[in-house]
Amino acid sequence: MAMRASGNEGVAGRIQQSIGSIGYVEYGFAQELGLKTAVLENKEGKFIKASGLSIVAALAGVQMPDNLRAFVPDPSGPYSYPIVTYSWVLPRKTNPNTAKAKLIHDLFTWCLQDGQRYAPVVGYVPLPALVAVRGLAALESLR
Repeated sequence: MAMRASGNEGVAGRIQQSIGSIGYVEYGFAQELGLKTAVLENKEGKFIKASGLSIVAALAGVQMPDNLRAFVPDPSGPYSYPIVTYSWVLPRKTNPNTAKAKLIHDLFTWCLQDGQRYAPVVGYVPLPALVAVRGLAALESLR
């Protein structure tokens, strides 16, 4: 039987209420709500549990394209969790409100630098260093 729910909160709520259910939510939501996560077979035939380490391992080998839109279908690596992706932010190239543009720029500069150390606290993993550097360069190009 298929059940529909919107967003991570809705899916997580359905999973918690339905015995034997399977759903897909962000890693942070599963951790925060104490949901069990699947141990999945990766490309190398290893069964891997979702964890900060297995997510970092999966993202480590991703070649980031020039447009910074990476898709990560079944990543390589013996310790890679097979279902991962990046969360994206798509800021406007120009913003007529210069004060707002500066605040957005400052926020995402912080996120890509000092804010990376807080990623595990909110259910994410830090970006690979090269991805953060490229993100900063893209952010600077919007000024």
